Amino acid sequence: MNLNIYSSIEDAKFELEKRRLDFDLVKKIEAELGDKLIPEFNDEPRAVSFRQLCTPDNGFESFYQSAKKLNLKTLVLEYHKDLFVHFNDEKKGLGRLRLLLEDNSRATVDIINFFENEKKKLDEVVLKDGENLLQFHHKLFTIASYQEVNLFDNSAWFKSFSNASDYYYYLLLHFVCHGVLFETFILDLEDKEGEFTKSIVLPSIQKIKDKFGVLPVIIQQYPDNQTEAEDFFWWCYPKAVNDYLVKYSRNKNLVFKKVSL
Repeated sequence: MNLNIYSSIEDAKFELEKRRLDFDLVKKIEAELGDKLIPEFNDEPRAVSFRQLCTPDNGFESFYQSAKKLNLKTLVLEYHKDLFVHFNDEKKGLGRLRLLLEDNSRATVDIINFFENEKKKLDEVVLKDGENLLQFHHKLFTIASYQEVNLFDNSAWFKSFSNASDYYYYLLLHFVCHGVLFETFILDLEDKEGEFTKSIVLPSIQKIKDKFGVLPVIIQQYPDNQTEAEDFFWWCYPKAVNDYLVKYSRNKNLVFKKVSL
């Protein structure tokens, strides 16, 4: 299967506007979705990021600014009832923050006890000081002064399916003419996520192409073949949030571990 699945911002904007005027296509997609249409897509098209629990890091900032270029409101589909497992990099990053210190050196700091929180539901994970992890990260959006960010817990929708192989086709259907998805799918088969892409994501995209003649509109969230320093940057935070987290960590007597890249 050889699909060029990503669009540029310019092409995504043009394609979505064109498809929104194709009322026959919109009707077909909504009929295919039926009661699987996520309610947040009812009123207007959205720029969408899927994170089990979102935090306003540099990756989110890039998504937020790109959504502005598309003239779309942001929607983050979260999955609060998913399980916390430390071998998942996205989830691990919620508990092990990447920060820039006052001398501009890089460091990580653990704000949770990983062993004690392993396989808890994300909305049940707690920090070392007892604060709820979900509430902690959502509070950072206020510090970052973001406006019109819809953090939507889509757990009930995800839980209505047996597993990802059942829901991914329907999830991607939302991005034919109801929104633009920002995502980077791993294609390296030696990576666990690469196998997921090959066995679930790409077949779902192909099914949409075969049935409706178009691809879902997807913008690549992160570039391929990044250096370790570039990867670290996306996990870091804009200055106001970074400074708050450094101060928070010092006040809680948390241990900074310097990172050399």
